[in-house]
This record gives sequence, structure tokens and C-alpha cells, in this order.
Amino acid sequence: MFLENFVFAIIGHFVGDFLTQPKTMAIKKGSKGLNGFLYCLLHAIIYATIVCFFIGATSVAGVLIWLAILVPHFIIDRWSLTNKWLGFIHSRTFEGAFNSSDKYREFDIAFTAVVYTIADTTIHILCLLPVIKYLL
Repeated sequence: MFLENFVFAIIGHFVGDFLTQPKTMAIKKGSKGLNGFLYCLLHAIIYATIVCFFIGATSVAGVLIWLAILVPHFIIDRWSLTNKWLGFIHSRTFEGAFNSSDKYREFDIAFTAVVYTIADTTIHILCLLPVIKYLL
């Protein structure tokens, strides 16, 4: 049952984080002020709702699961924790790639996007694991 729920949570993650997030939301959710807060909150609400749908947590008791998915997702996205983590471990960052004067700058930007996406997805999935293991 855990493995099945885990697979559905990953599918829900991809749908909620990539297929339903427009470019405007992806950019503005990290903006300062109320506007950025609201964009990020809306994204986290959509994301948590989709993941709950995929894992079958749609009952009234699913509200706790929904919150356990929404809150960490909001925190990670609102304060760009993935970018902070990549900087902390001295990995690739968008700032470093954009500021590069290297002849492979375009490749560096593209590869950084891949590294960021994988790191961000990994952090979000790590947050989903205890929800799946202990709350489902």
C-alpha cells in the first residue's frame, strides 16, 4: 500500500507542480509582498489538492493530510529553499549561471535548470514521504 501511495503521490507532485503551474505563478510566487504570498498560497492550495486527489485523501479526515502537504510545499516555494540549499552546498545556482562569462554559459543555464528541478522535486518528495508513511 505504501508503494502504491508513493507512486500516486509522485504523479500528483508532477501534475501539481508542473502541469498546473503557469509561468506567471512560478515567477511571482517568490516575489516580495502580499502579491507573492498570494501567488504562492494559491499554488500550494492547488498542489495539495491535486496530490490529495491522487493519493485518495479526499474525505473530511483528509484535511490533516492536505495541510501536511500544503504547509511544507508553501514554505519551500515561498522562500526558495531549493535555491538556498544549492547555494549552501556550493552547487549550481541560477545567479551563478546567469552571471557566468564562460563560453558555455547557455549550457550552464540549461543544466542548472535541470539540477534545480531535480533538487526541488527531491525536496518536495522527501516532505511527502512522512505524510504517506504515517498519515495514510
